Amino acid sequence: MRTRFVGLVRIPHFVPLAVATLMLGVALSFSMPYLSLFGVEAAAMSPMRLGLFMTVVSASGVFASSAVGRWSDRHGRYRVPLIVSLIVAAIGYASLSVLRGFAELMIVGLVLLGPGSASLSQIFSFGRAALGIQDPAQDEFASAALRTLLSVAWVFGPAIGALILAQAGFEGLFAFAAASFAASAVIAWRIAEARGGAQHKRNGHDTEISAQHRKPEERRTRHLSGEDSRLVSQPVIDAHTRKTIARVLLALTLIGLVANATMILLPIYMILALHGTRLMVSAALGAGALLEIPMMLWLGAKSSRLRKSRWLAASAGVHAVYFVALAIMSQPLAVVPLQVLPAAVVAITSCLGMTYIQDLMPGQTGAATARFFNAWRIGAILSGVMSGMIVGAFGYRTAFLLCAALALCAFVLLSLDVSMRKRFARSAVVERA
Repeated sequence: MRTRFVGLVRIPHFVPLAVATLMLGVALSFSMPYLSLFGVEAAAMSPMRLGLFMTVVSASGVFASSAVGRWSDRHGRYRVPLIVSLIVAAIGYASLSVLRGFAELMIVGLVLLGPGSASLSQIFSFGRAALGIQDPAQDEFASAALRTLLSVAWVFGPAIGALILAQAGFEGLFAFAAASFAASAVIAWRIAEARGGAQHKRNGHDTEISAQHRKPEERRTRHLSGEDSRLVSQPVIDAHTRKTIARVLLALTLIGLVANATMILLPIYMILALHGTRLMVSAALGAGALLEIPMMLWLGAKSSRLRKSRWLAASAGVHAVYFVALAIMSQPLAVVPLQVLPAAVVAITSCLGMTYIQDLMPGQTGAATARFFNAWRIGAILSGVMSGMIVGAFGYRTAFLLCAALALCAFVLLSLDVSMRKRFARSAVVERA
């Protein structure tokens, strides 16, 4: 592990990219937890208006991330979209320091905050292109290390954000978040981008995915000529792989849905139903973020040797167990050590889920990364609606049992992928024999 860290530090541009990622994580950890509170307290939004505002922000983020991912893959350029999205986010959160009208905030959410969230997926796409790592194992470890920095930011970010909010109000909080976005943009602007894409070099390796999902005659590329010769050629994805991608993304959406439902329901559940304290809630949330860090680093170091589909399926099963345990819980303090389970789920899906989708979509790193993060965003949109309706009608324990059922659905989808790949591997052995 130490050798891998030393190797990362020696890679050109890794350290500034890591700082840019950390600054992005700080900006997100300062702004996202308090955006809904801003809507209620500062902008005096009703619950319906707040729900509409948050939905617009999330939906525009999904659309913008998809569009930016496709554009960057097509042109083989990742730095410019990243910088633009970071600047847009900085302007958006700076606007929240002065705007309070609902119509103005809706426009800011649609035009600035949502598109600015594309920076989260774009920074990983840019990292793969800028670092140019030839070794797939080291490439995945670098991606995991960058993802870990986001978790590091979320360990202390919300608490520091609360202190800034108490001293400087929402104006100071969002001004600090805007400055963090801008700092990340400045650092990214100073990092050179290797055109042609390290992703395409990496795709030359015979990965587990390419060997089992594409036949040799299907691994061909579209070459463009004439005025479109500047566009980057992309491998053709066969129908079987497209179905696999759809299943995995659906499963990740379900996992994201129940994970976001936890963030909404757990604090209220611990205080109102289990009669815990706010300190217990902070301990539970902080423990989860802290436990993710060593798990992500270990998974990043081992990811090239792990069967990603099996680990993802196992994480969905672990998630189901977690929600059943929450439903039968009676002591608030018991929730704190239980956070090792969702921490494992987040670590596995973050480290292995993103690279798994990227492996399934060679030559389309931007689109693959955007699809991965959009699965979580869509889950976040659905979780707000689902959690409110279910809790209002049936209570917290029923809501957690429903989350367990959805996690089991994700487990079935991912297990189906595992079984199909085993069948494909056996048929390939028979053909070679």
